Amino acid sequence: MRIIAGRLKGRRLEAPPESDLRVRPTADRAREALFSILQRWPEGAFLDLFSGTGAVALEAWSRGYGPVTAVEKGEPGWSCLKRNLKGSEVTAHRGDALALGAEAYRNQAVIFADPPYALAGEAWSTLAERARRWVAPEGLLVWETESDLDLAPASGWRLHSVRDYGRVRFHLFEPEE
Repeated sequence: MRIIAGRLKGRRLEAPPESDLRVRPTADRAREALFSILQRWPEGAFLDLFSGTGAVALEAWSRGYGPVTAVEKGEPGWSCLKRNLKGSEVTAHRGDALALGAEAYRNQAVIFADPPYALAGEAWSTLAERARRWVAPEGLLVWETESDLDLAPASGWRLHSVRDYGRVRFHLFEPEE
């Protein structure tokens, strides 16, 4: 696992052993596709929920997003995240993304959420309304799931597109006025 582009290009990231299934980093190929998609939206504040190792947050910071915030609650993700963030300006918050309040964040250009796949639909139902308050008017919410999951419509969001990359599905939502 490595940073693909920007000021940290080529930097290797620490990940838990492959046998530890509690953290599932977004693969390099899917991350590269994600940031190609994001070129259409303005840069700015970037919020990485369920951050795990911090690969997406670091990629965002490396490519010029800022401020970048990573939220992770569990091990071994938190320990990897803290080690991987050294030398960056990414802010890490240890906590449960599902417990964040409606006022936790504001004016995020991009919110990226990669909950555990088994909880992805439930997490979407829990956070969609709150996340709408966190995103900037011209911002974007990207929700990662397994490629066989379709998320239910949510008030305040318009589904822009769905993109599949192998086992990964990105649901891209824009805020409705």
